Amino acid sequence: MVSKERMILIVDDDPDFRASTAAVLESQGYKVITAESGKEGLAKLSAEPPDLVILDIMMEYDSAGYEVNQAIKFRDEFSRDIPILMVSSIQVEPATLFSRATEVALVTPDAYLTKPLNIPEFLDQVRNLLERRPSQELVN
Repeated sequence: MVSKERMILIVDDDPDFRASTAAVLESQGYKVITAESGKEGLAKLSAEPPDLVILDIMMEYDSAGYEVNQAIKFRDEFSRDIPILMVSSIQVEPATLFSRATEVALVTPDAYLTKPLNIPEFLDQVRNLLERRPSQELVN
């Protein structure tokens, strides 16, 4: 059995980041869709659930990425097993930044990297997160 092409959704308000990250991922054989806001990202997620979400924090407003993370992980209309790789210029991981919050799980992604990306590390994280989630469709 061969698994279908993996689809990755990039949600980031920076068009240069979306384009460059999409090019890196496509060069590795991934199908990439993009969204420029949290709202657009959630709409695309509903229309065609990806295998992985790459998510910025600061978009329409400073906490937009955290809200998207929370929606994916806790709203019934989304598949809760979609891994989230949060990528931001904020140097402190959400789990550390909000360590005293009682509901830290609401803002904690599956993995966190800072911008600018270290491409080999980024691709390793992408592969690791996708390995945890079986492909939605298998081809015989």
